[in-house]
Amino acid sequence: MPSGLDIDHTRTLNGTMSAHAKHLIISTGRSDWTSRIEDEKDTAGWGKFTADIKALLGRHGEFHDPFNNILISLSSFTPRDTRQPDVNVPAQPEVDAVLFPSFQHFRKLKVDAASDSLKKFIRYALLPNPENLNSMYNDLPESEKRAKTRDPAAGKFISRADVCAPTILICSHGQRDSRCGILGPLLHKEFTQYIEEHYPRLQPQTHIFANELLSGHDAEEPRSELRSTSLSSSTNGEGALNINIGMISHIGGHKWAGNVILYIPPDFTRPASTYSSVSPPVPHPLAGKGVWYGRVEPRHIQGIVEQTLLRGKVIQELFRGATSQTDGILKR
Repeated sequence: MPSGLDIDHTRTLNGTMSAHAKHLIISTGRSDWTSRIEDEKDTAGWGKFTADIKALLGRHGEFHDPFNNILISLSSFTPRDTRQPDVNVPAQPEVDAVLFPSFQHFRKLKVDAASDSLKKFIRYALLPNPENLNSMYNDLPESEKRAKTRDPAAGKFISRADVCAPTILICSHGQRDSRCGILGPLLHKEFTQYIEEHYPRLQPQTHIFANELLSGHDAEEPRSELRSTSLSSSTNGEGALNINIGMISHIGGHKWAGNVILYIPPDFTRPASTYSSVSPPVPHPLAGKGVWYGRVEPRHIQGIVEQTLLRGKVIQELFRGATSQTDGILKR
């Protein structure tokens, strides 16, 4: 553990997780960013996408809703761009993003101020379902209620897939706070090394591992409602289990660095090494949930991998809070 870091060891961590409805994570291929991530607007397509979406969701934005807080993070995951280059066609900026706790991976999101593609993405993926609209809006006309809730039809041309592998996220935002800037890369390295050395079947990934993409052309309902995620769907075809491990920007609570989030896909089953291989697959106790940990040090890596990732047990001394695909914010 690096010395001299000003970490708060006095406050109980439970309940310190940033309140949010959804967590949008944008792939950049980098592990650090400007202090305000929206200031990356002139850096690359993902920077403009981030700035534009924060403006639309922000206080004076078209989709502002104080009861539907969307946490937006940049990540070190490498964008998965499979386009064939065409020298005769100018390249159009496109963005990869992941959304939790719906466990959806979106690819080729357009960065185009002249179109309404970004607004369609927000209407499809980020607004609440009608049944989840805050009761403060009960007296609004139906047309205004519809404008504040999710529109499945807006996803018609959005490419998306299930996130089928467990995902570990570590705050590494050094330009925001040096504590996470120091601990983030160190913890990322420690997680990767521990998994590679002790579990050869677990394969850390630097890009998001997801099921084969489903184009929005054929589906009106969100992909999360059609999901069938299992251990087999998170493998690489050779029996290895993929683990997404990435670094992300500020999520709140630098004084409790290192900050780590684990997202476990719905219907995910525990690896056979954690129970008798002759028994039926065992559902992971944290399937469909995201667990936030704080004050994580290198000495905690083994316990997080062994207890939380593989066995679904929450480490109470590190626990900041949790989110659930079905139950929202959780406390233990």
